[in-house]
Order: sequence, then C-alpha cells, then structure tokens
Amino acid sequence: MKKLVLSLSLLAGVIGAAQAQSTIGITVGVGRTSLLGNNVYSSVNHFAYQAGLTADAYFGETISFHPELLYTKQYFDASDSHLSRDVDYISVPLLARYHADGLFFEAGPEANFTLAAKNEDGNDVKSQAQSVVLNYVVGLGYQLNHGPSLGIRYDGGATNVFKSDVATLGTGKLKSSTFWLNLSYAFGGSGSSTRR
Repeated sequence: MKKLVLSLSLLAGVIGAAQAQSTIGITVGVGRTSLLGNNVYSSVNHFAYQAGLTADAYFGETISFHPELLYTKQYFDASDSHLSRDVDYISVPLLARYHADGLFFEAGPEANFTLAAKNEDGNDVKSQAQSVVLNYVVGLGYQLNHGPSLGIRYDGGATNVFKSDVATLGTGKLKSSTFWLNLSYAFGGSGSSTRR
C-alpha cells in the first residue's frame, strides 16, 4: 500500500508541474491475456478487462507524460495443470507519449498491485500471487480533436505473476502477456486542442 501511495503522489506532482498543459480523462479496455515463460504449461488465452482514469501532462508540442490509474481484471489459465486464477489489480502505467497529427505512440513501465485472486472454485488464493507485478507497455493510437481516442497496446510481464514457492504452479516462472484495445476520452486542457 505504501508503494501505491508513493506512486500516486508522484503522479500528482508531475501533473501539477505541467497543469497549464494537461488533460484528464477516462478509459475502458478489453484484452486477450495469457501466461508465458514456463514450458511445463500450455497457456490458454482469456479475455481481460480494465477501466479507470488517465492524464496527459504535456512538455512541449509533441511529448507528454501519460499516467493511468486502472482497475484491471485478468483470468489466467493453463490447460494441462491446476492453474486457473482470477486476479484483480490496481494498475498504474507510467507512459511517455509522442504525438503527431492525432497519432500517438506510447511506452513505459507499469506497476500492478494485487487486490484479490481466486481459483476456479472461487477460493481465495491471493497468497499465491505476487503483491506487486511489474510490466512494460508499448502501444499506439489515434485521438480526435475533441477528446475521444482509440488505442492498441501490448502489456508484457517483467516480473512473475505468481510466487515461486507455490507447489501447484511448478517453478512459478510465469509472466503475463496481454494485448489491449482501449477507448478513452480526454477532458479540457490546452493539450486536447493544440496538439492535433
């Protein structure tokens, strides 16, 4: 929780420093997620969902800092094991964006704070999940003059989703791999009108 509070404080500070050229917004996304990194398992793709708040703090005409605060739900499964886990996160991507005539390209790290984890029987298995999972994000999209945008991104695991000492998960060396389609809307600020 202390790491989450620190992350949010950092976000507020950076956005405040550039508030004259910033926007805030909302976003929803749907994705396809799987697990990578351990040949013992044959991973199965499942849908994932997320929704939350976004911001853009502009530094110049084309560069912005784009943080997000998201509720993310992912279902991880492997067909030949007992691995079926429904995991809820608070996700905090910290992205840099390059804007060019409506197009944007984005990249950066993401911290995922585990809220809950359940197995296919509905039992609480949060103790098997890492409390914080680090990912990397790359993506691109297009934003219209008045705020709506559509983007696609890849969200790859930098650290393992599960703890390594959980017997049913083998070595535990499993990282998430998710492709997202996101629909967003930005409100106000000079960034939404002058950089398109």
